[in-house]
Order: sequence, then C-alpha cells, then structure tokens
Amino acid sequence: MWRYHHRKTVIAYAILTPMMIYMAVFLWLPLVSLFALSFTDWNIIQWPPRFAGLKNYARLVSDPYYAHVMGNTFKLGLSVLLINIVVGFGVAVLLNQPIRGRLLFRTLWYLPSVLSGAVMAQVMLIFLSGSEWGVLNMLLRSLFGMEPVFWMFSPTWMPLWVVLYACWRSIGWVIIFFLAGLQAIDPLLYEAAKIDGANRLQLLRYITAPLMTPVFIFVSVTGLIGALQMWEAPLVLTRGGPQNSTMTLVYSMYEDAFQNLMVGMGTAQAVGLLMVLILGIGVQFRFYKRYYL
Repeated sequence: MWRYHHRKTVIAYAILTPMMIYMAVFLWLPLVSLFALSFTDWNIIQWPPRFAGLKNYARLVSDPYYAHVMGNTFKLGLSVLLINIVVGFGVAVLLNQPIRGRLLFRTLWYLPSVLSGAVMAQVMLIFLSGSEWGVLNMLLRSLFGMEPVFWMFSPTWMPLWVVLYACWRSIGWVIIFFLAGLQAIDPLLYEAAKIDGANRLQLLRYITAPLMTPVFIFVSVTGLIGALQMWEAPLVLTRGGPQNSTMTLVYSMYEDAFQNLMVGMGTAQAVGLLMVLILGIGVQFRFYKRYYL
C-alpha cells in the first residue's frame, strides 16, 4: 500500500539517484576538495597537506606577478569574447542569406572548431616564423619591403596572435548557435515590418536583436567561461611568453600546481577564477534582464 501511494516518488528517486551520486562524486566532492586544498601548502609528495591559512589568497592579492596574470586573463579573454560575438553574429547574418555556396562557407567557418589544436598551432607557428622564410614575413617583404620580424619574441604582437588563434578555434560554434537562432525567427515578422516601411537596420534592431536575446545570453555566458579559462593558446604557442605577456590564470594554475608543485597556490587561483566567473555571469544576466528581457 505504501509503494502504491508513493510510486511516483519511488520512481523519481530511482531515476535521479544515479545522477545524484555522479554529481556528488565528480562535482561536489572535487569542489569541496578544491576549497580545502586552497588553504594548504602542499607539494603533492608529502602527506598530509600542511595547513597554511589565508597565505595563498594573500599572495594572490598582493603579488605583482598574479596581478599581471589576472590582467592578461581579462584582456585576452574579453577580447576573444567580444570578437567572437560581434564577428560571429555578423557572419551568421550573412550566412543566413540565400547566397550561392553558403553550405560550403558554413563548413569552412566551422572547420577550425573540429581540427586538432596542436595541428592548428603548428600552422600558426609556421605562419609566424621569424626567419625570412616565414609566411607572414614573406608577405610583408613582398608587399611593403619590410625586414623580417621576430613575432614570437615580441610582447606587443604575441598577445594579438594568441587572441586571433583563440578566435580562429572557437568562432565556428558561435556562428552555429547564431545561425540556429536566426533560422528560428518567423519570416512573417520581417514581411510585416517591411510592409510598414522598416529598413534593414530597423529590422535588425527591432526584430532580430530582441528575438536573439536568449542566444546572446547563452553565447556570452558560455563564451565568458571559455574565454577566461583560456590556456590552450598560451600552452601550444608561447608557453606564457614572451615576458609573461600571454600568461593566463589557468596556465598559471597548471604551472604552479604541476610544475612548481605548489598545489595550494594553484587551487587558490582556481577558487579566485570561480568567484570572478560567478560575478561576471551575474552581471551579464542583470544586463540582459534590465534591457532585453
């Protein structure tokens, strides 16, 4: 009789329990461990970890190196996010038009997202080779007569190339989501607005942009998370150089935790990044809720 009256509850718990166990083992337990290790001074070898209090967080706030790393993270990450949203939306609008060969163009734009990052990094390194036979140097010499530039050793130019590499890798999936959102808009709305005399700019401003708000929210939130966790580009292109100009917070975590064996410092940076991401996502939701929702 009890099973009969509570059969829906029993079925619900039977379905949800495996997922709850999975979440506890692979999400909540590592998250609690992350917070706990951030208050320790541990080198992976010695056990148990030695409690260090707020030492790691104090160093994270006061050390000029970490201030420089966080500044790099924000500059590089927000640049990638802005370029992806602006260029991705513009390209999606163009690829949504009835043009010849648009399937081919869509494939070409998305292709870098599925290629190997290591292969693309090697292509970029060949392109930026500092010798006179580097592809970019050959182009500049033939067009403008410039002398070879050692791009990989320039703290001015390498952050720009890292941003372009990250955009090259990630803009494909942004375009896919924008295309899906554009194709979900009812064409009758555009026809009605054109009958009322709306031009293309007004169609974009008063129909496309408001109806694309959910897609903008998704792309900006997930894009912010991915952009501030940038580490593939510094890893495969520059190793954080030259002069730490491309050192990001996630790459600094990796170096501190697994190369310098300062696990507490690495996890403290991870906690700091988590707080920044929560704050950034909250600001974005507040902005969209105030102006578009």
